This record gives sequence, C-alpha cells and structure tokens, in this order.
Amino acid sequence: MSPNEILTAYRKRLQRATIAATASICLSIGLAAGFFLSGPSNRNIVGARDLPEELSSSFVEVARQIEASVVNISTVATGAGQQGAGNGIYSGEHVETRRGVGSGVIVDESGFILTNHHVVGGADRIRVKLSDGTEYTAVRVGNDPETDLAVIKIDAKTRLRAARLGDSDKARVGDWVLAIGSPFGLDQTVTAGIISARDREATDLRNRPSYQYFLQTDAAINRGNSGGPLINLAGEVIGINSAIATSTGDYNGIGFALPSNEALAIYRQLKTRGRVVRGFLGVVTDPVTPQIARVYGLAAARGAIVSIVPDTYELDGREIPTPAATAGLQVGDVLLEYRGELLRNNLDLTRRIAATPVGESVELSLWRAGQILKVRTPIGRRPSSIIGAPEEARSLSGETRVAKTLGIEIAPLPAAPPRDSATPNLRGVVVAKVDAASIAEDAELRRDDIIESVNRAPVATPLQFRRAMERLQPGDPVVMQVFRRRSSTPRRFVSFTMP
Repeated sequence: MSPNEILTAYRKRLQRATIAATASICLSIGLAAGFFLSGPSNRNIVGARDLPEELSSSFVEVARQIEASVVNISTVATGAGQQGAGNGIYSGEHVETRRGVGSGVIVDESGFILTNHHVVGGADRIRVKLSDGTEYTAVRVGNDPETDLAVIKIDAKTRLRAARLGDSDKARVGDWVLAIGSPFGLDQTVTAGIISARDREATDLRNRPSYQYFLQTDAAINRGNSGGPLINLAGEVIGINSAIATSTGDYNGIGFALPSNEALAIYRQLKTRGRVVRGFLGVVTDPVTPQIARVYGLAAARGAIVSIVPDTYELDGREIPTPAATAGLQVGDVLLEYRGELLRNNLDLTRRIAATPVGESVELSLWRAGQILKVRTPIGRRPSSIIGAPEEARSLSGETRVAKTLGIEIAPLPAAPPRDSATPNLRGVVVAKVDAASIAEDAELRRDDIIESVNRAPVATPLQFRRAMERLQPGDPVVMQVFRRRSSTPRRFVSFTMP
C-alpha cells in the first residue's frame, strides 16, 4: 500500500475507536444517572417506612435508660401542714390527715432527689419508691416555693442511678420529649409529645411575677406527674414537670416544666444551704410598652422602666441603702442591658438579678434623657418583703371632672394625702371612677389610682391633667406614671394609645 492509503486506513480505525469509546462513556453515565435518580427515591421510601419504627425504638431506649432514676413519692400531712394542692390524691376519714402522691428524679447517686415543693412542702412523712419497688423514708433537704422546687434525700443501701441533666437552653420548639412520673399514683408512666413553646413566663401560669421561665409541652402531664422529669431523646433531663393549664384539674393538652438549667442552680443552693439566696437591686420596674418607647424616644419596646427607687430597705432587722439608690438609678430610667445582654422586659430583669450571686458587681446599660449611660452596681441580698402596703386610702373630696374619651373621672388629691417612705412628696390627681369596657380599664387604671404625670409632664391638679390630655391627638402614645395604694408595687407606668 502506498503511504497515502496507509494514512487513510489509520484515520478510519481511529475514528471508529473514538466513536466506540464515546458510546461506552455515554452508556456508563446513563447507567450511573439512572441509579442515582432511582436510588434515593427507593431509599426514601424505605426510610419513610422505617421512621415510625426508629422513633418507637428511640422512645423505648430513652424510657429504659431513665426508668431507674424516676421515683414515686407519697406523703402524709397532718394538722396545719400545707401540701400538694392540685397534685395530691387525698383520702382518710379526718380532714386533719391528707395523703398525696407525686414524682421525683434522682440527681445524685448518693440519694438526692429533685421534686416539686408542692409535692413535699409541709409533709410530715415522705416515702420514696424506686423503680424496682424498694421503698425508703426520705428527709427534706430544702424547699424553694418561688420556683416550686424541693430537694429530698434517701439513704439507700446501694448506689443509685442518677439521671443526666441536659442543657435546657438547647431545647427547640418541635423537639420530641418524654414525661415520666406517677400520674394518679400510677408510677413509671411514660407519655410522649414535643416542646410546644419556650420561655413561658410565670405570670402566664400563676398570674403573678416570679423568677423563671417554663418549657411548654403537649406530653400528657397529670396530677402526680409533678416533680418528674421531662426527657429529650438523648436521655437527658431538660425540665422538671411542674404545672398544667387546665379547666378540669387534669390534662387538657398543655403542661409546663421548669428548665433544667434553672432547676440545677436551685438544686445546688438547696443541697448546700437548704434555702435559696437571691440577688436584689432594690428597684421596681414596669415593662416598656410601644407607647413608652415612643414617648421616651426608644428604638424598640423592650427593657424595663424604673417606677420606684426606694432609698433603703430592711434586711435582717437593719435598714440599709438599696443598691439601686446607691448606684444613682432614677424614676423614668429605662434599663436596656444587664451584664451586656439585652433585656426582654421587666420580668427578664427580675430573673437575671435574682440569679446573680450576692455581692457581685454588675454593669447596667440604661436610657436617660435621650442618652445611653453605663452604671455599675453591686447586687444585694433579696429580703423576704421589700415594700409594705401603703396606708388605707382616704375618702375623696373636691370637684370631680370627667375625661370622657378615656372613660374615667378624676378629682384633686386630698389636702393631706397618705405618705410613705417611698413617696415623701406625692402629687397628682386621683382616679375617682373607671368605666367598664373603657380605654382606661383596658390599660388597667383603677379607682383611687393617683396619676402623677402624663407623658413625663407632672399633673398636680385636674386642670393640668385636662390640659395635658387636650394636647394629645388621636393615635398619640400616652404614658401615665401612677401611684397605687395598697399595692406591693405602688408606683407603676400605665400606657395606651389615644383614641
């Protein structure tokens, strides 16, 4: 063959080889694509079928891990003892003898058990039954009615299995949880649900301020569950079951647990001291409403506005200066940050102060006269009672004027109004009447309240009050500083929007 013929034949063979290789590669890619396109779908179908079984297995394993750490508690109270209201199952022929049941969780292998104050508070005898049926007599180590926690102890013959406490701050809405306890005395009962809300305030549950937030769950919690643990799927205690929202006294779909991080801090104090010592600043505050934020020039309605700064308070029989007065806090200051962290509201401030060790110095960030200031103050020890009830209100006298748009009647302050140490120079106008379903009633103004200022302007007479209100337009924010007699927090802020 000539050189040209050889070259032509070579080129033809090369073209055929290239085509064959390309076809092989395309076939391989097609097969791979088909595998990956079909594979995940098949695997998803299998996974979906296995999911209920896997979740069930998780519940089984968690319940198995924790059962030895959960105890049944039975109590007997005689005489005037206070115990177990709402969670006890009472029996007996005599009213003086009451029996109750509850739950608890072992948090130390030497026999320390965490439960609710309302389960064991005031009980004369406390019996603890372990998961294996063994029973012991328990002694009360300490109670904290404020958080409804208590610590009891048993002297077991062997080391006990303590539950692992988890980080409740990591709990998320939607996480699966188990509630374990003794509802109606039926010990080792397990119910499942999810975390349905976080950071529920105590006022939502008990209609009064307190020192903690709650985890909310739809896992069934009934009478007798109190004091038992709320468990995540890692087998960790993230809460102590404490309360239910109910119209019947039994489970209605919502329960509440004290977060484990707060329970652990209380447990440590009860174990070492037998009581809880809380921090104290000596200031009474209200939440910052949108109206307060607008009037005071704040960017957002958050933080706590100072309504009372007493100069002194009584502690251990001595009258000493309040930390707030020593630090120079003033009525109308808006506290924005506590130790560098933003404050949600006044209850958040109370909780943070209470959790601060006594004697520790903290930095506050506050808003005063359009400026942000930094104030450092030591934290004192909270007394059992801070502000006594003011004197009885005296009868109103003088001309009564009507503020129709608000639904209130006002009158001049009596010539010789009551005085107390927190309000040596009380001036203002008195609310003589509050109409039902009025704006004033919605804003929680009450009869006999003394309105001291409107939008930071003092109102010492009915005429000044009327002129202050006449300057306002519909939609304007209104912030009234109010003094309320016969109240544990007599000075407060009331806010609403002008109609």
